[in-house]
Amino acid sequence: MADTNKGLEVGQVAPAWTLVNDQGRRMTLAQFKGRPLVMFFFRGTWCPTCRKQMADISQRWANLSPLAQVVGIVAQSEAETRNYLSRNSLPFPLLPDPDREVIKAYGVYQRFGLNGFRTAHPTTLIIRPDGIIHLCYVGDSQFDRPDLNNIIQELGGLQKLTA
Repeated sequence: MADTNKGLEVGQVAPAWTLVNDQGRRMTLAQFKGRPLVMFFFRGTWCPTCRKQMADISQRWANLSPLAQVVGIVAQSEAETRNYLSRNSLPFPLLPDPDREVIKAYGVYQRFGLNGFRTAHPTTLIIRPDGIIHLCYVGDSQFDRPDLNNIIQELGGLQKLTA
């Protein structure tokens, strides 16, 4: 059975969320308002293509961070996320979504398929400073992710629009 979760529409208000970071602190979407936000949804820290994307984001951080805030949401437990982050430093928060509530609210939940079970479709969203979805890219497979150069370029264009 195919999933019909294909993300949110451009122009929609991003759904509010609250998740707990690896330090045990609550983080909310509202904390990121006022500047563009890039949300990356990852299948899990066990996923090699997710880990590669996290490394790519880290390597391009100097180009990305002046343009937007960044948060990663991962479809796994708090303990698994904490364990990963104890061995791998990231310049952005990686927030576990153990109940998949945020993943479902953003329409990127993959209940069952060739690329995973109870996980997130690899997804990249850009949310404008006013909380409106500017871009939503939902991958068709674990290998389908937007080029980070394109995301940086899109953020540059968004910065010009909101300046």
